Amino acid sequence: MYGERELEAFVAVVDSGSVSVAAERLIRTQPTVSRQIASLERQIGAALFRRMPHGMVKTYAGDRLEPMARDLVRRGRRAREVMTGVVQKERSFVAAAPEMTSVLVLAPFIAGGGPISDVVVATPPETYDRLRSGADLAVTTSAPDSRLSSVRVMTLPLLCQMPASHPLAVHERPELQEMLAAPFLTSGTGSAAWTQIQRAAEGEGWSTEMAGFGADAPIIQARSSAGHGPCVVVEPPRFGLVSRPLHHRGRPMQCALYASWERTHYAREDIRDVAEQLTEFAADHVRGLYDPAAEIEGAAGDSRQVERAARA
Repeated sequence: MYGERELEAFVAVVDSGSVSVAAERLIRTQPTVSRQIASLERQIGAALFRRMPHGMVKTYAGDRLEPMARDLVRRGRRAREVMTGVVQKERSFVAAAPEMTSVLVLAPFIAGGGPISDVVVATPPETYDRLRSGADLAVTTSAPDSRLSSVRVMTLPLLCQMPASHPLAVHERPELQEMLAAPFLTSGTGSAAWTQIQRAAEGEGWSTEMAGFGADAPIIQARSSAGHGPCVVVEPPRFGLVSRPLHHRGRPMQCALYASWERTHYAREDIRDVAEQLTEFAADHVRGLYDPAAEIEGAAGDSRQVERAARA
């Protein structure tokens, strides 16, 4: 088995393109890093880098080794962190989540003592990719891959928000069909709101060509407040917007917030416990951010059912 310090040196040189820069990042001497790379090359029986005028460039062998080296280094670091937590009776994990999920859900959870040490911010489609590059837990509204263990943390309403002067504001339960008839705003591809809108509209044969998109909820809400049409988000209202649960044929439109992790993760039992804690926290605290009229479906029982299935 290749040594962890040698693999760390290899990854650092790949990331920096320089032995000297890699040495600085690792707080090692340049000769030490050079020896570690040379030792790794001897064990493999092939050169891992070509020394070019613009820096160190991976060979074919180096290119093949890179994903395995990153995985081994990451798992080695996490193993030490987990065991330190076991000895000190403190668990701490890294979560990946979209920015607003981080702000509204994970930050309060951490402040309340939740065992998460850091959050890697990613777009909804990219959040699960972070499980392969350092994160232990992914928390997002995008549905998880069946190969992951998952818990449904809570159900979120799709909220139609607009200034009080907008015609839709007089309706307690605005309908999707009515909203689609005029310009409206929502998040782009991969967002839970847009996925639900597209799915319902396509099922009815309705056009979504009046949709406008924004980078994230605060920007979309700000544009709505400035008079660019109602917006559809899952976040609580801001900028003085009126918030109403969006309906489709009389039923509230909703999406789920999931917590997911790799089935083969060596700390999967501890991560499961974190997901359960997050679910309980969301039921007690996050739901309070929404108006009761938002018709949020309770998710605690459902998430336990999903969790039991994940253990199977």
